[in-house]
Amino acid sequence: MNARSRTEAERASLVQRIQLESLDGALRTLEGHLAALDSESDQQSAALSRLDATVALLSARADVRRPETHEPTEGDVVTRLESSVREPSCDQRPADPSVNFVLPDIGQHWDAYLHNVERYIAHNGIHVPRDPLQDVLYPRLAKESRQRFDEAFRSAPWDRWDYGVVGLSVLVGAITDYVLVATPGGSFKGQPQRGSPVTAWLKEQSRKLAPNAHRSGIELSPFQKWVTELTTRAEDWAKVPYDVVSPKVGLTPRVHRLSSLGHDPLLGLVFGVCDIIRGSCTFIDKAGAWRVIDASRDDEASFFQAIAKVAAHGFSDVFTPQGLPPPFFALFQLVDAKPGFTLKEGGHTVSVRDLVRYMYSNGYDLRHMMTMSISPAIAEIILWSYHAVRACGASPEPPEVEIAERLKREQMVTLAHALLASANVLKTALYGWNPSAINLAQFVILATRLLSLAKLASERDRLIGKRLEKGWRVLLANAPGDGAPA
Repeated sequence: MNARSRTEAERASLVQRIQLESLDGALRTLEGHLAALDSESDQQSAALSRLDATVALLSARADVRRPETHEPTEGDVVTRLESSVREPSCDQRPADPSVNFVLPDIGQHWDAYLHNVERYIAHNGIHVPRDPLQDVLYPRLAKESRQRFDEAFRSAPWDRWDYGVVGLSVLVGAITDYVLVATPGGSFKGQPQRGSPVTAWLKEQSRKLAPNAHRSGIELSPFQKWVTELTTRAEDWAKVPYDVVSPKVGLTPRVHRLSSLGHDPLLGLVFGVCDIIRGSCTFIDKAGAWRVIDASRDDEASFFQAIAKVAAHGFSDVFTPQGLPPPFFALFQLVDAKPGFTLKEGGHTVSVRDLVRYMYSNGYDLRHMMTMSISPAIAEIILWSYHAVRACGASPEPPEVEIAERLKREQMVTLAHALLASANVLKTALYGWNPSAINLAQFVILATRLLSLAKLASERDRLIGKRLEKGWRVLLANAPGDGAPA
C-alpha cells in the first residue's frame, strides 16, 4: 500500500468510527426510551390492578353484580390506538435519535465511496488530524500499541554496566591520548612540546628503512637491510612527475608532499595516476589555489604502470624524514577560514590552510596518524570486548530485538567517541592550543560512527515500514466487502 492509499484508508476509518459512535449513541437513546416506556407500563399495570381490586370490593359490599367484560375486538384496538395518537398522554414526545444520523453513500466503487466520505466530513464539520489513526484508536489501544512498538523497535535500555564501560573507555582513551599520543614533538611558540614516544619510535625505525639508509653508517638487521633495498629500488624506479619542488609556488622541500595531491595515501590513486599518464603535477599552492602545471617526462606509462608507480613512490616516501601526509589532509589547504589558532606568541590568528602546512612541516604525518589511532582503537577494544562478553550467554533474538541491541551498541560507541573528541579539545587546550595536539584520527572515527548510527536508524525505519505495510495488508484482507484499495 502506498502513502496515498494509506491516507485514504485512514480517513475512511475515521469516518466509520464516527458513524459507529453515532449509531451507538442512537441505540443508547432508544434503550433509554424503552426503559422509560417499560417503567410507565409497569406503573399503569399496577394502577389498573389496584382499580380492579377496588371495583370488586365495592361491588361485593353493594351486593351488585359486576357487568360482564368481553375481549376487545380488532376494531376496538384500532379505534383506541387512533385516539391515543390524536390525544397523547405524555406532555413531550421523545426525540427521534436517527434525525442526525446519516450514513455516506457507499457508492459503486472505492473512489465513489471516498468522494462521499469527503462530502460527509465537510458537511458534518469533522476535524481530521495529521494522523487520523489517533482518533480511530481508543486511548487504551493506543497505549498498548505504543508499548508494543517501544518493546520491538526502540533501542535497548542502558544499565549501570553500560554507563560504566563507556566511562572506562573514555577515561583510558583520554589518558592514552594525552600521555602516549601527545604531539609529534618539536616546539610551539618557543616552548618545547612533549612528543609522542610511539611516533618517535616509528620515525627512528623509518630512518633505518629509508632509501639509501645503509650509506649513513646505521647498523641494520637482515630484515631491515632487505626493506631498505626495496625502498631504494622503489625510489630509483618510481620517478613521478608530481614529485616537484618549487618554492615559488609553495612546493618547498618541507611541504611539497602535502601540497602535491599525488602524495596523498588515498587521493594519490586518482590524482597521482592522472599526473603520471598526462605528465603533470596537480597541487594546492600556498595561496590555497588549485593548480595543475606541466611536468612531462620522457618515459610514458600505462594505467597499470601508473598505479604501480604511485604505490612504489609512496612506499619509498613513507620512511623519509618528512614522510607522507595523513589521508585527505591536503584538502584542508582549500579552507581559508580562521579557527582561532595562532602560531606565534601574541600573533594573529591564521587560516586552516596555514595550520595544516605548519602541522605537517612539524611532524604531523602518516606515522603520527598511526599513533593517533591508538586512542580510539583502545576505546573500541574495551567496548566491543564488553559486548562480546555479554553476548556469550545470550540466545538468538528476533530481528526487532537484534536491531535494538545493535542500535544500543552503536549509541554506546558513538557516545564514547564523542566524549573522547571533547577530551581531545581539552588536551589541545592543555598543550597551549598547539594544533599538532589535535587527534585527527579521533574526529575521523567519530564522523564514521555518526554515519553508521544514521544508517542503522534508517534500517530500523525500513523495518518499521515493512511491519506497518504487513499490518495494513492483513487489515485490508480481513475487511468485509469489495472495492478495498490494493
